[in-house]
Amino acid sequence: MKSWGARLYGKMDIRVEPFDLPDIREDEILAKVRADTLCMSTLKAAKLGPEHKRVPADVDKHPVLVGHECAGELVQVGKRWADRYKAGDQFTIQPALNYKGSMDSPGYSYAYCGGDATYVILPPELMEVDCLLVHSVKEQFRAALAEPYSCVIGACRSLFRSDRRSHHHFMGIRNGGKMAIIGGCGPMGLAAIDYALAGPQRPQRLVVTDADDARITRAQEIFRHVAIERGIELFFINPLKEEQNEELLKNLSGGNGFDDILVMVASAPLLEQANRLLAFNGCINFFAGPTDQNFSAALNYYGVHYFDHHVIGTTGGTADDEREALELMEDGLIRPEALVSHVGGLPAVPEATLALDKLPGGKKLIYTEYDFPLFALDELSGEAEKKPWLAPLCEIVGKNGGLWSLEAEQWIFEHAPALKDDM
Repeated sequence: MKSWGARLYGKMDIRVEPFDLPDIREDEILAKVRADTLCMSTLKAAKLGPEHKRVPADVDKHPVLVGHECAGELVQVGKRWADRYKAGDQFTIQPALNYKGSMDSPGYSYAYCGGDATYVILPPELMEVDCLLVHSVKEQFRAALAEPYSCVIGACRSLFRSDRRSHHHFMGIRNGGKMAIIGGCGPMGLAAIDYALAGPQRPQRLVVTDADDARITRAQEIFRHVAIERGIELFFINPLKEEQNEELLKNLSGGNGFDDILVMVASAPLLEQANRLLAFNGCINFFAGPTDQNFSAALNYYGVHYFDHHVIGTTGGTADDEREALELMEDGLIRPEALVSHVGGLPAVPEATLALDKLPGGKKLIYTEYDFPLFALDELSGEAEKKPWLAPLCEIVGKNGGLWSLEAEQWIFEHAPALKDDM
């Protein structure tokens, strides 16, 4: 059958085109992708091409589908999996398969499995390692965002502190403690705020820094009332506007430092500041992924030795982390719509992906069956003036406080222009 997809051919070479899918084998599953969100990791793969650890060396001859933050429904289930899955199941995936030591991953390594496509074939190893996740989340875009949420859930679950009387370690955010998210109003920072306010272990005080006033304002509008309802003190600080920002942060920690700190930006000064702001027996997670293999920052080893300072770094999440994200979505405890800043159809994938490091805002949401340019939600009214067909969508987004929603998604499914064979 024919599928449309965004395929990587080499360095900075992504093409949207039709291609033929073979019939599935009895150990594979045919799936329809409804939504995918773009990830900075895909840009890193595009920059490196075959030099990327997950991209095949012969990608120029055998292109791979990009995208790994996807959701949709199962269409045809191979005989081997008929007792576990059925056609019509709503699904998402955990792309970090780690199958038998292989680095292969959907969105980087497979000709027929990636999120930026209309139809895909799920390989047997995805099911073998239990990374095909069936759910009951109503919104496709929310389910697609379960994967990025799994990354911050994994980061928070990996935070730890020691028991001074034994060798036991307590994992996760310190309940009732002080937590900071440094550089925390980007898309993954917003997910981290959301999880810190909603997860099973929550701080008593959460301090978020960011150098962008507009991003701070948006985050405040989204999360202020959530924090109040859940009894968590939430503060936002722009360090560029505070003359003694480190002293202010220290005071907001209660004077003794933060129990948990997530650093969301690959910045040596911010990592060193986090080190100075860490409490006794506290933990820093360096979440941001640097592209420089020689990236480094100073670390106070006196604090490591005498103050039980712990420093870790995590990347990606596990299937269990993603299941927790889906459960929180099903229970209405987190707000993934806070991450979405742009929406587009499949043809928007190459340009948007290759400019992710320059495009402002949060997550770029792609509806794979449709053909329309990427637009920013905060510029939708202007887009609607030029494209009257968007006017009803503008009204839907406006009444939802500028956020994406199930109603907006359903409008896209009913009214957006579909992909055509003669594109």
